Amino acid sequence: MLLLLIAAIITLLLWVALTVLNKGMDAGDHVAGVASAVFAATALYLQVRSTQSQSQSQSRPDAADTDIRVESTARLLALRVQEISQQEERNWRIGDPWALRVRWRTASDDVVDRWDDIQAFAADGGDRPLPPTGDLPGVHSFYQSVPTGRLVIIGRAGAGKTVLAHRLILECFNHPGDSLRVPVLFSLGDWDPSRTGLHDWLADRLIGDYAFLEGVDATGTALARVLLESGRILPVLDGFDEIQHRHRGAAISELSRFDGPLILTTRPDEYAAAVSATRALSRAAAIELEDLTLDEAQRYLQAVSGKTRAAQWASVFSHVRTCPDDVTSRNLTAALSTPLLVMLTRTIYNDTPHDNPTDLLDGGRFPTQDALEEHLFSAYLTALYDPRRAVRSGTGKATWTDHQARRWLGHLAGHLARLDTQDLTWWRLDATLRRRTRVLVTGLVAMLAGGIVGVVSYVVAMYLSGSRVGGSQFREGLLEMGTGLVAGLAAGLLNETRVGRRGTGRSPERLRLGPHRRPVLARSRVLHGIGAELVVGFSAALVFSLASWLVWGFAYDDFSNPSAGRFVQAFAPWLNTWLPDTGAPTYVAAGLVLGFLVGISYAFVNAVVYVFSGPNDRSSAVSPWDLLTTDRGVTLFRVGMVGFAVFLVNFVLVGNQYGTFPSEAFVRQGLLYGLLYGSFAALTRLVLSAWGRWLLFARLWLPLSGRLPWRPKLFLDDAYDRGVLRQSGAGYQFRHVRLRDHLVDQHRAQDRGIPEEPAPRTPDDHTTEREAPKPV
Repeated sequence: MLLLLIAAIITLLLWVALTVLNKGMDAGDHVAGVASAVFAATALYLQVRSTQSQSQSQSRPDAADTDIRVESTARLLALRVQEISQQEERNWRIGDPWALRVRWRTASDDVVDRWDDIQAFAADGGDRPLPPTGDLPGVHSFYQSVPTGRLVIIGRAGAGKTVLAHRLILECFNHPGDSLRVPVLFSLGDWDPSRTGLHDWLADRLIGDYAFLEGVDATGTALARVLLESGRILPVLDGFDEIQHRHRGAAISELSRFDGPLILTTRPDEYAAAVSATRALSRAAAIELEDLTLDEAQRYLQAVSGKTRAAQWASVFSHVRTCPDDVTSRNLTAALSTPLLVMLTRTIYNDTPHDNPTDLLDGGRFPTQDALEEHLFSAYLTALYDPRRAVRSGTGKATWTDHQARRWLGHLAGHLARLDTQDLTWWRLDATLRRRTRVLVTGLVAMLAGGIVGVVSYVVAMYLSGSRVGGSQFREGLLEMGTGLVAGLAAGLLNETRVGRRGTGRSPERLRLGPHRRPVLARSRVLHGIGAELVVGFSAALVFSLASWLVWGFAYDDFSNPSAGRFVQAFAPWLNTWLPDTGAPTYVAAGLVLGFLVGISYAFVNAVVYVFSGPNDRSSAVSPWDLLTTDRGVTLFRVGMVGFAVFLVNFVLVGNQYGTFPSEAFVRQGLLYGLLYGSFAALTRLVLSAWGRWLLFARLWLPLSGRLPWRPKLFLDDAYDRGVLRQSGAGYQFRHVRLRDHLVDQHRAQDRGIPEEPAPRTPDDHTTEREAPKPV
């Protein structure tokens, strides 16, 4: 289908081009015959597909088809969510024989809705009190006893709220009675309830994290919205405290209006403040995670240790109990009261044998609890990037040291902190730079590309036309650096108009090219996309087209060269009655004509993409890089089609102004204009895409300036495998917000010239360590 359409349009363009030529009527008639055959084949194909579609729709009712589609989609979503939660539990070693015990108790009445309102939804109307206490394995039983299915999990930083949420998700899958709703984890940090309702935000996040949910049913409704409206989604909302302070009251109100079951995790102080200002989450029970006791921490750390390390831990805890009022004892007791820091301590002192846990009793190094906890985060990173540490990843061999990783992770952590978000996605990595830097870098790279394109275009045009190639072609080609600079600056400025406060610019493509048996995108969306591409293409092309012709005019005889007049004659001969053959107005008209041509090409290609593609409903495993692959394919198609369309029209129409095909002048001038403007149109379209910005910044400028490695994808995957990052839908997050904040503080201290605390090192570490690249 898609190939037939492309062939039909190309032949139509050739027919139009050759027909308007004074001496090309015979060729035009011949191409017209080919075009008629192609269009006839296309019409026949469309008729067959339409007949098949009608027969299929008559053989099965739309409602039944929708139910089957929704059921299969819900099962697929459940499988993907289960994979993510299982991986998170493996990362935190929840399935170990000596798993760390997480205990909870029912929250105080101050932060819980009236029990009568909750109990009113009980099926039997009975008054069954909830269990007052419990632990990790019993959280699902507690949740089942809540009649409304609405639960708030409260715990301080590092208490294990997210781990408990993943455990609850997996327990829901293990109980057949819970199969109706699919529990899905959502990070609340990016939600602005004053602008987006909960239902719409959940639908957008589902589509963003699971691309196959952008598929539509028989009515054209996205499957994500169908699942939400049919009650097939159980929202597990993680991080209420990450919502901006001024929006938490509105968030409570919006959550209370949500009719269905939900699970919410939050820190105690932030939730209590929001509740006191508004009300508790309606119809929701609440539990609060308890601190670990010293005995629980000791039993766990000794159980997962060898004999020698277990004896060292016994010495440490003996000192803590013998001298409970000692400052080091108080600091260590407080630090080991949260599962997060206990897990960090295990990684540092049990997984790396060259560190000794008795160092934790050094009051000189750790005079305060904050100093001790900062040491644990720092040593944790050192342990994770120990060169002798085995990593599960099979993506490639990591060659960076912990010092390099700290710098790169610190840059990313600072980026997230500045945007006040937790989500780390590949298409927002350019937002780690300032706006003016992004625009200038785009212009600089486009300027260099413009020089290369100019030289290559002149040389190729002269060589293929049989003309002599000399130094003048190189000089004239280098003048196109000015065109590239202006094109890059224009594209950079256009990109910035679409970047929001949180670095949300152009989202990656989620379409899949090719024939689709299922309903395609809505007509309104198609028309909106075509119109947007027309405006964007015309705006960008208008700027670089004017720049190209004006640079040429200033460089050659003060606009006295007739090239601009011939260009206008090729595309808009009616303008010649209003314009002189030479002069600045003619050069401006040439720029306007070229800009309109490129804008039309953008809209044409976008029409092909939107009309003859569909939602990316592939059932592959969810990965942060799935969208990169999809966006790359669609972007390359757009870039290639735009470049080819502009090249073809320029080659035929401009070449005709200098001679008849295949004369030397026709080929030389047609190739020159076609290659130049086709390349600039394609380059601009590339820069305006999410994948183009990934190439420009994440793969080029950020590594060049030392802010990221040259293989950022491998680095992020490796950080996930080591346990620094966790997966959240289509992106990554730092394992814990405190780890992110530690990296931010450390990165800022290094920028100010404050040395970090030296972690214990071995001779092997020093011999394998390499210097990190210096920032540019």
